[in-house]
Amino acid sequence: MVWNIVLLVAGLTLLGVAGEALVKGASQIARRFGIPALIVGLTVVAFGTSMPEIAVTMSAGGTGHDEIAIANVVGSCTMNLLIVLGLAAVARPMRVARNVISNEAPIMILVMALFVLLASHRRIEAWMGLALIGGLVAYIGYTIVVARRQTQFRAEFESGLQAGPLPTSCVLVLIGLIGLGFGANLVVEGAVGIATALGISERLIGLTIVAFGTSLPEVATCVVAARRNQPDIAIGNVIGSNIFNILAVVGVTASVFPLDVSDTTFFFDAPVMMLSGLIVIPILRTGRRISRGEGGFLLILYGVYLSCMLLGVQR
Repeated sequence: MVWNIVLLVAGLTLLGVAGEALVKGASQIARRFGIPALIVGLTVVAFGTSMPEIAVTMSAGGTGHDEIAIANVVGSCTMNLLIVLGLAAVARPMRVARNVISNEAPIMILVMALFVLLASHRRIEAWMGLALIGGLVAYIGYTIVVARRQTQFRAEFESGLQAGPLPTSCVLVLIGLIGLGFGANLVVEGAVGIATALGISERLIGLTIVAFGTSLPEVATCVVAARRNQPDIAIGNVIGSNIFNILAVVGVTASVFPLDVSDTTFFFDAPVMMLSGLIVIPILRTGRRISRGEGGFLLILYGVYLSCMLLGVQR
């Protein structure tokens, strides 16, 4: 138990340092090449912070622990919307880019709805995983096209010529991504060890401790981005991570290891994930700003969901 606690603390510390490095490097790269920070958050940062989910879900799916694999994805998406976005808003109220409201947020809802549709079969087959990967490729291509069409692209490119050295920025991003991956793995290993010793079920482990551990990169990155006044990266990372969690994490895992979906996950956890997304969208539209009060409201909603899980209301 003591060793697992040490792993947990070490992982949390590493995540904080790595999150700072990743946000700083990504912001510099965005300025230098004229790429809107929102696009960086939706692609590079989102994919990097989703790597822990991919590693954990692949491992769980490959060893027959499908409940952990699916619960990790569903739990991470819910935490991203309620915990990560809530904490980031509490740390610093954030302005919401128009693109998020009109483009990325609806795509996230569509992708989550697609997951629920696939989960209705109670098994996500290999061909479904490949279809999700195809959707991921289309999404990345879409974000690139949108970025090039933005009117601010040229102006940001010109101002980006004054950004810091590119090699330094790339090194910061690389250090951040690697650190986030290692840090999340340490946290998950320690947390799962503690939970196993307490006799918690696999589904509950996946929805809470594992999901929280793999979502810590998003927590670290978004809170740091919010405090550094980079709301585009913070919000873009949350939405982008949810899209990547389903298209990339479920897609890659299911294409290799088809995943079974339990009735409880389909009838309770997946609807909560969808409801969280539908609640967040009106908040994003309200004055194009997420206030501390709204962030606190999201945290309270997750507290209610967690209480329901712990009390067994979903059964």
